Amino acid sequence: MSIINSCLVEINSSPLPADVVNLMSTVYVDDSQRLPDLFEIRFRDGDHEVLRKTGAKIGSAVRISVLASTSQAPVLLMAGEITALEAEFDTGGSFTVLRGYDPAHRLFRGRGTASYLQMTASDIAQKVSQRAGFTNGTIKPTTTVFEHVSQAGTSDWELLDALAADSGYEVSVRDGKFNFGPPATAAGAPSNEQNPLVLKLGTDLLRFRAVLTSGGQVKEVEVRGWDTSTKHALTTRHPAKTTSAELPQASPAEFAHAFGDKVYVATDVPHRTQAEVDAAAAAISAEIAGSFAEFTGVAQGNPALKAGVAITVDNLGAPFDGKYTVTTTRHRIDPTTGYTTSFAVTGAHDRSLLGLTGSSGAQRAPSGVVIGQVSDNNDPEKLGRVKVTLPWLSDDYVSAWARTVHAGAGKDRGALIIPEVGDEVLVVFEQGDLRRPYVLGGLYNGVDKPDAKGIDPIDSGSGAVNRRSIVSRKGHRIDLLDQDGQKEGITLATGDGKLSVTLDSTSTTITVHADGTVKIEGSQGIVIDAAAAKLELKGGEVSVTATGNLQLKGANTTVEGSANTEVKGGAMCSVSAALVKIN
Repeated sequence: MSIINSCLVEINSSPLPADVVNLMSTVYVDDSQRLPDLFEIRFRDGDHEVLRKTGAKIGSAVRISVLASTSQAPVLLMAGEITALEAEFDTGGSFTVLRGYDPAHRLFRGRGTASYLQMTASDIAQKVSQRAGFTNGTIKPTTTVFEHVSQAGTSDWELLDALAADSGYEVSVRDGKFNFGPPATAAGAPSNEQNPLVLKLGTDLLRFRAVLTSGGQVKEVEVRGWDTSTKHALTTRHPAKTTSAELPQASPAEFAHAFGDKVYVATDVPHRTQAEVDAAAAAISAEIAGSFAEFTGVAQGNPALKAGVAITVDNLGAPFDGKYTVTTTRHRIDPTTGYTTSFAVTGAHDRSLLGLTGSSGAQRAPSGVVIGQVSDNNDPEKLGRVKVTLPWLSDDYVSAWARTVHAGAGKDRGALIIPEVGDEVLVVFEQGDLRRPYVLGGLYNGVDKPDAKGIDPIDSGSGAVNRRSIVSRKGHRIDLLDQDGQKEGITLATGDGKLSVTLDSTSTTITVHADGTVKIEGSQGIVIDAAAAKLELKGGEVSVTATGNLQLKGANTTVEGSANTEVKGGAMCSVSAALVKIN
């Protein structure tokens, strides 16, 4: 039987016709811990009949299985769907090529914006899976609850991949089922030589290249953050270790120690809780330590050898013999080489082209400052925070609670000016993390213009600033006036103009105005001192009352009533002078 006949292909649940099977020249299936599985089926098709006879078209379901020497029944390599059709003609002949991915490729399609509030990474993964229409396979719960996770103009895959990387998990869709969980650990690799996941050089393993390196290895990983609720630093240290390789005679810690026990300090993500810091330290530790042992090899065709499984490799010699977790594989079937499985072990590093050149994750914010609009300022923690929408990004996106900037802010002090709902504001993101917005201040625009009451803020001739104002929603205001030689000083006024205080530095006067009553109270006394100038008290009625003694003194004192004047003493009335005149 031709080696090609050991590969069983179904399109839309129907096996390939026998004459089409004979046209197959090459089949390969790639799988990865960090990307959707990929297939390519290549046919010699001089008569251009393959597409018609198979009914293959974009979106057709494809299942690829193999008959391996270790199994009696066909073993499924992957289930996917056709995403590309190709026709080629060269010196080698005419070919038709079917390419496709497992259903996880759908997570790459389109870009969206969404917010996930008070959810764990596994909660978010389950929600995205349901939205994509997948059947859930294994979703292992995570424990860290995130206050706010943002998906801003990115694909669902980028969101899930970033969450998985932060959690030490992987994302996959196997046989139509969505999975989100930790990869297999190398320690779980089998030891029985009869197991297909035990590879021995010269028997199962045909070619290999193993590398052990001390490059970049450290003793520990330290991650730091800042807890805004308690105003103190967060920190944790995690020993550098990996679960992707277990070698009896080598470890990341040993390699790091050979050149000094260095510590890798990560501060590029603004973590807010101890749980976030701990999870990040573990994930970074695994990524760094996982690069100490790398392995590539080619084995006899083995359908059990897939990305994410743990294998035992033997007969390489020390220190390379040991256990590894497979990162990627390629199952290739062609008449020349037969059925082979090539594989690579690269730890948590994403060595794919997408991983090397793709975006830095769904949580990354646009560089620079952005425009936002306040949607909520009722901060449950009473810290002056607001939530903002980003209309340029999405009609529905709402940020996490954004801290606002206030001059002189501190314990029981500072200029507390909270933006109003609907205000346009300038927003930045701490260390480029979309989950950590800050509002720098409000912005005027064509609708919300500066207050126009009072003098023109700018001198039309010199360009000097004549007026600086603080104005509340109801028009209550403080104006600082610097109009040279005209209006200089400070004014305070209510929005309705019924109350005002004016400090006029031009005329050196203070004017207090009230449409109602002006009260001056002092528990320790009140002193009004006009020095050598004149002091006047005027009113329709003037009443001076003292609960104790009342003294009126002056070099010359006149008491005059234009109609009547009455002087009374409840017990006694005394009038005395060197000379007393009465009429």
